[in-house]
Amino acid sequence: MRISLTYIKKLCLLLFLSAGVPAICPLQSEPFEAETAGLRKTYNDYIRAYCETAIRQQKKYRIPASITLAQAILESSAGQSYLALGGNNHFGIKCSNWNGLCIYRNHEDGRTCYRKYLDPVDSYEDHSRFLTERAHYRPLFELEITDYRNWAKGLKRYGYATDPQYAAKLTSIIETYGLFRYDTMEPGTGKIPPASEK
Repeated sequence: MRISLTYIKKLCLLLFLSAGVPAICPLQSEPFEAETAGLRKTYNDYIRAYCETAIRQQKKYRIPASITLAQAILESSAGQSYLALGGNNHFGIKCSNWNGLCIYRNHEDGRTCYRKYLDPVDSYEDHSRFLTERAHYRPLFELEITDYRNWAKGLKRYGYATDPQYAAKLTSIIETYGLFRYDTMEPGTGKIPPASEK
């Protein structure tokens, strides 16, 4: 049985983006072929919908728009996860120190409470405040706004996620979809097609 190169690329992408599963090959920067067109469209649609929100958050809180978008894509499966669809939670933030609405998810080790929002934009705002209000993330704000690679490494180092591949996954999403472009844009200029469509 002959396995196509496209199928292998698709399998690599899915393994790379699955939490806790180490990558066996890098994401490709060239356009995906037909088998992965659906996933690529989902990502591009998400970027188009939230790039302006990420740029506004960058202007307000000094978190790179590329990092915000990449985290949202990874944490919410580009808006398709249970937490995103059921609770508008695009960053997987749990309920600790939270007095708002909640959504619960069952895991192997029990039931976990996550923050729930009325609108996805509220999730973006809360994510920005989550990072800016915690002292252990403070060193990240000394980095250049365009230094997404060290931001990604810092988020992993300072405990945002336990996945050992977290920084690599964020960086790959940013570079595959050209999200670094949004780090140098002003609010009101983000409603353009993602780089991967050009």
